[in-house]
Amino acid sequence: MPSSEQSVPLLDQVASALQGLRRRGGLRSDVLLRVDNTAEAAAAPYQFDAASGRLHRSGCSAIPADAPLYGWWRITNDDLTVACKRCKPLPEETTPSEAADRADLLLGVVSLVSQFSGVLKERGKDYQNTDEGRALTAQLGAIYRNLGRREKEVVDNMLSTLDAVIARVRALDRSLNRNGSDRKE
Repeated sequence: MPSSEQSVPLLDQVASALQGLRRRGGLRSDVLLRVDNTAEAAAAPYQFDAASGRLHRSGCSAIPADAPLYGWWRITNDDLTVACKRCKPLPEETTPSEAADRADLLLGVVSLVSQFSGVLKERGKDYQNTDEGRALTAQLGAIYRNLGRREKEVVDNMLSTLDAVIARVRALDRSLNRNGSDRKE
């Protein structure tokens, strides 16, 4: 290194090198340091409200309109202590599968339950009479009793909907089988 460059501070040397790169078109952006990262922060999946000290999912309705937000791209279990109670962000959230995959899975489960419901019901009655079955029944009963009113309504609605779907699938199956046997004859 020449003696004249040794007396120039390192940051001045870096600045000169960056100016040279810019003149030659070697920089991809005119911005070397962005002080306002609002655009980048808005694209983050989580937002940290610095004023209230709360971590939200992007778009949470609990974020005040004038909140100073910082974008967070990943959260850990340690961040859950400051997580919003309304949107409840979780670490390593998985994206839901495509709707078609979920529909196929649901129809597969309904088909299995429809086909084997009688056997499953009998096996369930047999299992309930065992020590393990009685213990599991007691545990599930305790869990159900400890649910809130809204959670009980959700569980009851899910079970009644499943019963209705099974009844409809059975009716369709009988109808298709009846129509299919008419055609064969």
